[in-house]
Amino acid sequence: MKLKFKNSNTLLLIWVSIFLTGLVYSQEKDISHYIENEAVISENKLEAHASFSTYAPNEDALSFKPTDANFYQSLDGDWKFKWVRSPKDRPTTFMNPLENVGAWDTIKVPSNWEVEGFGIPIYANHQYEFADYKAPVTDEMEFVIDSSGSYVRTVPKYPGKLPSAYNPVGSYRRDFNINSDWDGNEIFLHVGAMKSGGFVWLNGTYVGYSQGSKLPSEFNITQFAKPGNNTIAIQIFRWTDGSYLECQDFWRISGIERSVYVYAQPKLRIKDFEVVSNLDGAYNNGLLDLDVVIENHLSKNRKSEVAFKLYDANDRLIASESSALAVLGNNESQLNFQATIKNAKQWSAEHPNLYTLVIELKDKKGNMIEATASKIGFRSVEIKNGLLLVNGQRITLKGVNAQEAD
Repeated sequence: MKLKFKNSNTLLLIWVSIFLTGLVYSQEKDISHYIENEAVISENKLEAHASFSTYAPNEDALSFKPTDANFYQSLDGDWKFKWVRSPKDRPTTFMNPLENVGAWDTIKVPSNWEVEGFGIPIYANHQYEFADYKAPVTDEMEFVIDSSGSYVRTVPKYPGKLPSAYNPVGSYRRDFNINSDWDGNEIFLHVGAMKSGGFVWLNGTYVGYSQGSKLPSEFNITQFAKPGNNTIAIQIFRWTDGSYLECQDFWRISGIERSVYVYAQPKLRIKDFEVVSNLDGAYNNGLLDLDVVIENHLSKNRKSEVAFKLYDANDRLIASESSALAVLGNNESQLNFQATIKNAKQWSAEHPNLYTLVIELKDKKGNMIEATASKIGFRSVEIKNGLLLVNGQRITLKGVNAQEAD
């Protein structure tokens, strides 16, 4: 059978609809594959790395103002938001940029949706908040009876499984613009914290999933992003199988709990670095051990130069070194720097002396590609003869385990 259309616009709209539907549902395996599967805690999420901001060649890495950097854009602020009590009622096509969500509520990001008036915050100790005395007894739950025969509470019958009738889901969406000068770079999305498990889409395309509710999640969105207007959508489930690991004394609240932003880096970029900054045996000199990882997103091999510079509190350069590095196409390479800082000022709680470390990446001609900076301190933490020592001084820890929220 052949279908005939009066004009090409009708045909175009149908093809667009089919295309977007495919993008929207690319994530839709079975939702339990993600939220009730201990073997799945993420999908397409990048490896964790040191926290740092990237600066373009004409920017000052020593400014420590990532929000002013050209290749950084905050997505904090007002998002459109829809809350439902049960996963079966969640919107499943809202990630489509053509779908109108204007009638949805508005919520601040970052925030917890219970604090903003959606659902209820729950404070629990050893109980599971999704299986307390208020929960209905269903095929998913069962009674707990104490030795006297009295009812105690309702608990999950199958640990790892979640209640289907009450597991709130929050759906977020907003638009943002990407400057045209980001074109040609790698673009990343940073979500500071999603509790408990969250799915991400960009421009209708499924990006990935993360279940580390108190850890940042980053995704490479280069292939999904475009210059100009972009639509980001996030859907978060209040409880996942990971919630069984959170049976402790604290507030159980949900949502996008920390900042969201996008940033760009060049195709040859600083991917990660690790600093170990101890003191020598006499606690006099600082021992700097620096690993830097450079990633090449191009298919061709690239030659580069990596350098570090260390400044004291008076911005005086006290150590520096550079090294050539070849990085294969679509690969990464790591190099190591070591330096001894004579008579280093120790870091301690009473005297938190800090130094400024700058890492620079240059091309084979010596032209700056990008730079970053970090504050570091020199200190040694040891256990000797059963004593905890910081810089050779005995430390006594006093306190209580109070898990509160700010």
